[in-house]
Amino acid sequence: MPFPELLNIFALIAGVVAVIELLEYVFTKNIPWLVRLATNLTRRVRRWLGRGPAPAGERYLVLNFSAHPLLPGQRQAIQTRLDWPRLEVVDAWLGNVSEDHDFVAEVVRYVDKIDLLPQEWQTCRLVTVPAGYTPAWTVLLAELHGRLGYFPDIVRLRPAPAPAEEKFEVAEIVPTQAVRNRARAKR
Repeated sequence: MPFPELLNIFALIAGVVAVIELLEYVFTKNIPWLVRLATNLTRRVRRWLGRGPAPAGERYLVLNFSAHPLLPGQRQAIQTRLDWPRLEVVDAWLGNVSEDHDFVAEVVRYVDKIDLLPQEWQTCRLVTVPAGYTPAWTVLLAELHGRLGYFPDIVRLRPAPAPAEEKFEVAEIVPTQAVRNRARAKR
């Protein structure tokens, strides 16, 4: 085989390898962005087809991170205390969070599973039931603050009196953003 033909074959192979490496770089560098794009697109298509949740602005959400289902009496108490016409409970239970791996990323993954578009985080009315594991709840609260732009209200549960049919009752709705605002005045 003459030398110029060998150089042409080598150049062709080098070009193909370079294109493959470029594509690999572009896609691996942008995978999180592409995943978010695909997720948001599928959510919008699902809602456009009429199979998704109610449109933004009409949703009243209880984000339940407690790993225990909200019982009917608790749901009614939350709805009454917040004076909401209805409510939708989103169970985002943490389960077992691994202490061996990237703890923050694993906790944030549970928030990512909540089926809300970025603009819905800004427009839906919501309250949270905290997780019992303090380090996880701390990360969750920071993540929620970042998505919402404010601290969400928190449902505080307490043991119910002995003859009650539900073991825990809603003690209060804690307005954490108001707590933060009052604390800033003490600086």
